[in-house]
Amino acid sequence: MLQNELLACFEELAPVALAAPWDNSGLQIAAHRDEINHIAVTLDSCPESVQKALAIKADLIFTHHPLLLSPKYLNNLDDTYYKTASLLIKNDIPLYSAHTCLDSMPVAFWLADEFGLTNRKILEPTGEIENIQYGIGVCGELASPLFPDTFYTKLCKFLPHTRPFFSIGKLPESIKSIALCGGSGSSLMDEAKNFGADCLITGDTKYHTALDLTQESKDFAIIEVGHHCLEEEMMKRFALILQKRLPDLRISFIPSKDPFIQIME
Repeated sequence: MLQNELLACFEELAPVALAAPWDNSGLQIAAHRDEINHIAVTLDSCPESVQKALAIKADLIFTHHPLLLSPKYLNNLDDTYYKTASLLIKNDIPLYSAHTCLDSMPVAFWLADEFGLTNRKILEPTGEIENIQYGIGVCGELASPLFPDTFYTKLCKFLPHTRPFFSIGKLPESIKSIALCGGSGSSLMDEAKNFGADCLITGDTKYHTALDLTQESKDFAIIEVGHHCLEEEMMKRFALILQKRLPDLRISFIPSKDPFIQIME
């Protein structure tokens, strides 16, 4: 498949128009090659992922996290940015990233599908395409209320993880509505509350946000599961979507490691 045709396909699957103003989604590193036969899909734009993609002879790398959010000089040989860009340019491999624009697409709500959430509402709208609203984060209702212990059990079953989850605040005795946001989504806590959510599952939470939440009298909790696991699973599922959309191409998912390593039980 021609590279320009493939880039157009990416734009359809995760329109850059839906990206946040501060984001850097789209083509990160250009390449001369025209024909693309093998795409490597992975979470991060880093040397380790590029090396793995080269080892399996991928022609293009598709990541969630961009190479950089703002311009930077290639003036440090030990810099991750330099090492990544150097590997890509030397091997004539294009790098494409879909960051907040992919966060706005249904694949980002895969955990909502696992919980079977209905009557869904977008927490932070990012745009409308053909009268369909897209955005970051979602809130929905469970088919049947869950006790906290049952909720935690389901969460651990649905969400692959390598380190502990944390509960901030207080869950109600009966959980009827759940909000979800991959990455650092605690800034959408008020939106989740306004939609009637009993909790918000997200990746990262700032200390003072957590501290303030513990002082509230109303039952509501943020469930912090780590930035990596929600988005790693999203990219694994996106690779399957890409394979279905492009059956004549080889699509390989390259697993990544959570940079946070648990050192004590």
